[in-house]
Amino acid sequence: MPEYIYFDLESARKLLPWLRDKLKRLQDLKAEVDELMDYGDRQQLVQYTAEIKKIIEEITHKGVIIRDIEMGLVDFPAIINDRPAFLCWKIDEDDIYYWHYTEEGFRGRKPIGNGENILSYT
Repeated sequence: MPEYIYFDLESARKLLPWLRDKLKRLQDLKAEVDELMDYGDRQQLVQYTAEIKKIIEEITHKGVIIRDIEMGLVDFPAIINDRPAFLCWKIDEDDIYYWHYTEEGFRGRKPIGNGENILSYT
C-alpha cells in the first residue's frame, strides 16, 4: 500500500465542510473547462486549469484521495479491522456513512456501524 495519511472517523469528519466547498468549486471549474474546450477562451482555460490543479493539490496534501470529481467522490485512507481500507464519502452525503477495503472499490462500500474496528488516533 502506498504511503498514506490515515484517518479515523472523527478526523475525516472534521474535513467535510472544507472538503465540500473544495469539491463544489472543482465541479464548477470542471464544468467551465468542459464548456471552454468546445468554444472557449484559451487564457480562461489556462486560468481554470491552474485553479483545478491547485485545489486538487490542497485536497491531496491533506491525505484525501479524489476518486471522481463529477460524483464528488473521495476516499480517506484508514485501517479498519486491522486491514488497509478507505472511509468513503460523496459530496451529496451529509456524513461519512460507508467504507470499503482497498481492493474492493466503490461497489464494495459497506455501511459503517456493523462492529468495524476503525483505528482511532485520539
